[in-house]
Amino acid sequence: MSGMFSFESLSGLVAFSVTVNSGSFAAAGRKLGLSASAVGKAVDRLELKLGARLFNRSTRALALTNEGEVVFRYAAKILNDLQDAQNELAQIQASPRGRLKISVPSIIGRRIVLPALPEFHAQFPDVVIDLSLNDLKVDVIEERYDLVLRLGELEDSSLQARRIGAHSFTTCASPDYLARHGTPQTVLELQQHHCIHYRFPTTGRQETWAFLGAASTPPIKPSIVLDDGEALASAALAGLGIIQAPAYLVKDDIANGRLQALLGGHPQQRGSIWLLWPARNAQAPRLRAFIEFIAERVAAQLA
Repeated sequence: MSGMFSFESLSGLVAFSVTVNSGSFAAAGRKLGLSASAVGKAVDRLELKLGARLFNRSTRALALTNEGEVVFRYAAKILNDLQDAQNELAQIQASPRGRLKISVPSIIGRRIVLPALPEFHAQFPDVVIDLSLNDLKVDVIEERYDLVLRLGELEDSSLQARRIGAHSFTTCASPDYLARHGTPQTVLELQQHHCIHYRFPTTGRQETWAFLGAASTPPIKPSIVLDDGEALASAALAGLGIIQAPAYLVKDDIANGRLQALLGGHPQQRGSIWLLWPARNAQAPRLRAFIEFIAERVAAQLA
């Protein structure tokens, strides 16, 4: 016997084992999709590698030698172990498990994603969620994220993408503020009110208000500028002024009467909400499971 076992030797073991179980090279060839000659040559190479004759050949039959009996016993164990490994791998691939590194904007993370995770973990207990809540535009590839949620319009990208729904905004204020300062009936009247604006923490740019059906919006001077979305809602609830905030952030407060929608109460669409992921991970069961789960939960909050 010479050298280490090779992949060619493994194929020889398969040919040898199937031949033993089938009774002839021709029958083994039919099972393997090979010619009888190809099966015989594979066994010949295995015998050469092992330095032992495995079959006593005659024109009428094949019979195992003593050495062949030993090799067949071990070959059966090796091939059974390989089959068990393949079956276990298939189970792993079919059942979501492993770690997912995910980035989502902080408001959506706190209001929608985190409350939904107990249900996800009940369904998929073997998936570990590594979740980053921030408003930074992370580098998905460089920082090896499996999935990110983005707001607005997409740039050209090599990432896979799925649109969840519209990113809509509602203009609103607390009943207490409106009782003290009156309710604006037009966009122009907002210039006479205390308006609270949002500033993007990554760029320092103030978010521009937009209104359904309005071709243009007159400049609205803010009385307060904040760089945190939840602080925006808190300021409105405290009666500090009027805000224009994501509809999912304020819809419960509006439904409960803590805030009042203004100017018709119609949400203004400002881009879309997207899920993005690298193509390299597209078929991972854990990723597919989370995409389907979280897309449904976010879409329900946008309705």
